[in-house]
Amino acid sequence: MNIPVIDEKNIFEILQVKEHAYHREYYAFYSSWFGGIIKNPHFMLLPIDDHIVHRGDGVFEGMKVIAGAVYLLDEHLQRLIISANKISLKLAFSFDEMKQIILKTLVTADQENAMVRIYLSRGPGGFSVDPYESVKSQFYVVVTQLKSPSAKKYEEGAVIGKCNINIVPSWLAQAKSCNFIPNVLMKKEAVDRKLDFVIGIDKYGYVTEGASENIIIVDENETIIHPELDYILKGTMMTRACELAQEHGYVTQIKNIKLEDLQSAREIMMAGTSLNLLPVVQYENHKIGNGIPGPISKKLNELILADIANGCHSTPFKDL
Repeated sequence: MNIPVIDEKNIFEILQVKEHAYHREYYAFYSSWFGGIIKNPHFMLLPIDDHIVHRGDGVFEGMKVIAGAVYLLDEHLQRLIISANKISLKLAFSFDEMKQIILKTLVTADQENAMVRIYLSRGPGGFSVDPYESVKSQFYVVVTQLKSPSAKKYEEGAVIGKCNINIVPSWLAQAKSCNFIPNVLMKKEAVDRKLDFVIGIDKYGYVTEGASENIIIVDENETIIHPELDYILKGTMMTRACELAQEHGYVTQIKNIKLEDLQSAREIMMAGTSLNLLPVVQYENHKIGNGIPGPISKKLNELILADIANGCHSTPFKDL
């Protein structure tokens, strides 16, 4: 087999011709390593020796942009910092600096609606598991196309099942780490089983979360419940939905949820950044409620949409 040695000139030529359809979904990329913002998808690159690449040693967040404003930006940045502290990862920038970088990258992307993902990495500098060989933490921001479930999915509802793989340890579940293999395998299982989501179960038999979504149930007393935070990530959408529910007179509760609670639930919904609140109509072979999306799920999703539209928890970037 003839394997050429590629020089600097060749690599630029090769990158320019490696055109893929998904490149049209990538709008802008900020790299602290490069020191600026890139719009050409071919050059949205990370150093191979960044520990986020070869060890998953980093943390991340995903936020959505609606009508030129980032929803729950401060909440996501605060959670990024909490995640970084849990794995002893130093910040590359201050809170306000990260915020400005995100907003300037969005200005460059020039998209009214988008998904923005941010990554804080251990940084480049070697290939071992030793975190001290990295020269410095790095910060990356990428703006891409926003993908959400179809309107039909909200009308018909989602189907979920019990996950059959081991979930991440509790301390790691509470950090939004780039060490995401269990979550990848959860999503694979859902796709392979033709389910919308699978739900993790902890060592005590309690419900945890989906691959990248939180689960919320409504019990027979119309109490809105989400799992204890010991074995799950404290989801920003889940948290905001429960805050809005309380403001509108609903009773909310945080407690351990058993598998039988899913079967007896009046309603179930999945919460996530791109989902908002997506109703669930079936768990394994068991119909939830009357098998159609329930009124509380619908109401909570409407409250989230109104919250976004009102801009109370959104950060605009168009006027920067």
